[in-house]
Amino acid sequence: MTGADRKSEAHLARHALGRVPVIEDDAGHLFESAAIVLALADRHPEAGLNFPLGTRERELVYQWVLFAMAELEPLIVEVRDCREADPPRATAAADRFRAAAALVERAVEGQRFIVGDRLSAADIIVGSVAGFARRFDLLAGSPEFNRYVDGLQARPAFQHANALA
Repeated sequence: MTGADRKSEAHLARHALGRVPVIEDDAGHLFESAAIVLALADRHPEAGLNFPLGTRERELVYQWVLFAMAELEPLIVEVRDCREADPPRATAAADRFRAAAALVERAVEGQRFIVGDRLSAADIIVGSVAGFARRFDLLAGSPEFNRYVDGLQARPAFQHANALA
């Protein structure tokens, strides 16, 4: 979707700020990528992207989804937006990102997935944010985090989705 498309009346009806992603169904519109991923995981339990209600694994999925969106992604945006206009601020944001990413590094050490023994909504969100971080070389020095992301990106479903983007 182009910038002009995002300002169209039709799209603004879906998301008043003109942002993506947005999904629409009979119930209406839902925006924010993490909300969409969690909602789709709940709507399609057969896909196995979340764990049963009340389990520690489900709580950890919520934890990592929110951590990625609240702790990691804003720092990546700050690095991107300040790298030329305010390099010291970008450097400070990169340092804070690396400190936060160290938690993910420890969580995935020797693990294929961040929660449990299967792909979950947490991997989709953390992996997506990590892909964004890689564009700014923010995962340098994080071998376990990079190994984890490489594994996620090697999945056929990721390759297929990436080809569509």
